[in-house]
Amino acid sequence: IGLGRKTDDLQLFIDDNNLVNSSAVTLDVSNNEDIINVIEAIGKIDGFVHSAGIVENNPIQFFNEELYSKIRTVNLDSALTIISQLLRKKKFNKPASVVFVSSISGLYGMKGNGIYGITKAALSIMAKTYANELASKKIRVNTVAPGMVNTQITLDASSFLSEEVIEADKKKYPLGYGEPEDVALPIVFLLSEASKWITGQDLILDGGRTAII
Repeated sequence: IGLGRKTDDLQLFIDDNNLVNSSAVTLDVSNNEDIINVIEAIGKIDGFVHSAGIVENNPIQFFNEELYSKIRTVNLDSALTIISQLLRKKKFNKPASVVFVSSISGLYGMKGNGIYGITKAALSIMAKTYANELASKKIRVNTVAPGMVNTQITLDASSFLSEEVIEADKKKYPLGYGEPEDVALPIVFLLSEASKWITGQDLILDGGRTAII
């Protein structure tokens, strides 16, 4: 099941790959009632990936409570609500795996990125805490922490970052910016039995960005 506010691309992926047992379901993760209704309607699952995210620069001297609330609701609060509802409704099979999509911004300080980084850092401690809480239920919880990936969010960054800044940032990545599959494939690994002895971990996916000074 693919969940998202806009399901056109999800449905196209399902159709192009002939995934006959898959479906695209509309979900606004900022709406708790919507979350509860969707989870009520789905069957048992073997895993869940939380990849919803909003990023927008907001230096601390210009701290904006409304922006903070919006980013936190999508990046963090929705993950808490979804996981708690999945557990309450007994939707997980055993064993099962949960993966939160965090960010290297949640592990290392980046100027102007405080709000986003705070919400992503919280996902890391959530994974570690819930990995311990849920181990007895045979549910593993991990995060992947990507660097810059060529997605719509990266394209949107050009609205508040100059081309010069973006090009300078690219040079900090020994292997260049990543592609969506560079994040998707490690997530598949964490969902699979190949990672059955891994829980409570942050898997950094950044083309070497944080391995250099």
